[in-house]
Amino acid sequence: MGWTRRQVLKGLGGLLAAGSALGLGAATVAGEAAPSGLRLLGATEARILRAAAERLLAGTPLDEAALAEVLRWIDGYLRRQGEPLRTEVRGLLWGLELSAPLFGEGWARFSRRDADSRDAVLRAWSTSRFALFRQGYAGLKGLVLMAGYRQPAFLRSIGYDGPPHG
Repeated sequence: MGWTRRQVLKGLGGLLAAGSALGLGAATVAGEAAPSGLRLLGATEARILRAAAERLLAGTPLDEAALAEVLRWIDGYLRRQGEPLRTEVRGLLWGLELSAPLFGEGWARFSRRDADSRDAVLRAWSTSRFALFRQGYAGLKGLVLMAGYRQPAFLRSIGYDGPPHG
């Protein structure tokens, strides 16, 4: 018999609770500061989001400044949303960070893995038999792509020169 959504949520909640008990869920790591311009996301949440965004936008010509702008745009977008959505996105980021050992080799957190291992974790989320993970992947990808589409270099890389004038 397959797992129900409630069982998956309880399991993920247990994983997050265990991580918190071990000090893995602290908002920031000692000495780690939030990137410049972020007002909602903490340093560790920004690191997780950046790790995901780097892989979801892989193959695009975004430099460090453009990637930082992607994070700032997402931070600003989330600031304009209600607290329930903010909480869900934070839970999604921490779920991705702490569930990586379930979907990949080793015990490293998502943001501490190499690019190939991050790709494997994201692919596992996107093809999971559990709708919760597939939906989480789709939501995260949509959020990152919304921010990516605001970057001229990203638009050029997909062959879009901008709206017609005239």
